Amino acid sequence: GKLLADAGGDVRKVESPAGEGIAFSRGLGRDSEIFVTHADGSEVRQLTDNDDLDHEPAWSPDGTRIAFSRYGPDRDHDGWTDGVEIFVMNADGTDVYSTGQEGYSPSWGG
Repeated sequence: GKLLADAGGDVRKVESPAGEGIAFSRGLGRDSEIFVTHADGSEVRQLTDNDDLDHEPAWSPDGTRIAFSRYGPDRDHDGWTDGVEIFVMNADGTDVYSTGQEGYSPSWGG
């Protein structure tokens, strides 16, 4: 936890199913992004990069995907949206898509 806090993470340590990596979110001003790192804290990689608040990552049971919550600005009304939407991406940050569901703390049901 201290390692992630030192890196600016919001310290929601979420280990991959195989224990090889950790996913976490890091607040960057009015923004928050999803990152992954090896279990020893080496090779921190940023997976998301946008103006939204991406947080609460959750690994899929097979370790190939990460679900997360996204809270974004309401671009039509100069404020923030009322809902938080669940997104999924590959563990390397590719193929990000919305599930069309609202909610916090995504879970793969395991």
